[in-house]
Amino acid sequence: MKFFKQIINNWKKQREAKKERKARIEAMFEGFVSETSPLVSKAPKYPEAALFRHVWKRACAYQTIYQEIHKNEEKALLYLEFRKLAAKRYFPVAPENAYGKVHLKLSPEAHNKLIEQELNRLYPRDEPNSGRNIDKACIYVGFDSENKKPYIGQTIGDPEYRWKEHRVSGTGPFRKGASYASWEVIKENVSLDELDGLEAYYIGFYNAFENGHNETKGNNWQAYERGVADRNKNSVN
Repeated sequence: MKFFKQIINNWKKQREAKKERKARIEAMFEGFVSETSPLVSKAPKYPEAALFRHVWKRACAYQTIYQEIHKNEEKALLYLEFRKLAAKRYFPVAPENAYGKVHLKLSPEAHNKLIEQELNRLYPRDEPNSGRNIDKACIYVGFDSENKKPYIGQTIGDPEYRWKEHRVSGTGPFRKGASYASWEVIKENVSLDELDGLEAYYIGFYNAFENGHNETKGNNWQAYERGVADRNKNSVN
């Protein structure tokens, strides 16, 4: 009897773990959708289809980047999940032609071009008069002027360049219509492999997901939880 109870308990734990993982991936996907939205050219006839088509294409590009270039199987699998979610959201709103729903497709040429664009987004090149400096990887926080709610972000170029991008695209602390934001670098000279973990940690530490402008907990669940724990510890002290 005890043996069967253990089997049932293990099954329940596995089910809860799968449920938690699914919720975590869906939350990160929503953040990826929000990040993609400003990049989509206007398509007044089928705007929702255009959005999820571009989300799907970007997920394809990132899957290749992390699988072939960075050799990061975990991240590659994450973007594979994003591809599946994007396709699921696309088909109900997909336009139709004489043969039925227009399918998602990405030619090798378009795929390679998108990979180049996304690599430049991840690791911006120096551009004349842009002030970009790819050596200044950092974690930053922005507070909207109205409610002083935080947004945590990461950048590999000069942070001032990224802050300007937030204003232009209406993201970060501007995403709910704020007119002004204050900015601060909270972690300088961050190595590239530490960016995701530190970003997630500070999202938790600043409570930027629950009570701020971050739409996900970041790409490192454990680091986020450490940030939450340290915030709670500091509030008690």
